[in-house]
Amino acid sequence: MFTIQTVTDLQWCDAEHTFFLCNVKYAEFNEVHSTGVNAIDSYNHIKELWEKGNAGEYGVIAEYIQSPIAPVATEQQPSTTGTQDL
Repeated sequence: MFTIQTVTDLQWCDAEHTFFLCNVKYAEFNEVHSTGVNAIDSYNHIKELWEKGNAGEYGVIAEYIQSPIAPVATEQQPSTTGTQDL
């Protein structure tokens, strides 16, 4: 199990609030690690992050923001008709 020192930048990864990302400084490492957290993970440090994160101990978890999906112009797509020479 890793020892959690600080947790920042929590944000939900889905609208259903089943998974969030955060930046964690573990005592065992010199650098901060981006960490994915969910309720079904078996690692104790992830379970701790899930419980304390949802309880607000690390601050508010930012809401999920859906990425805009740009429409694909059909005239730019290659044709699937015709013959192909090998």
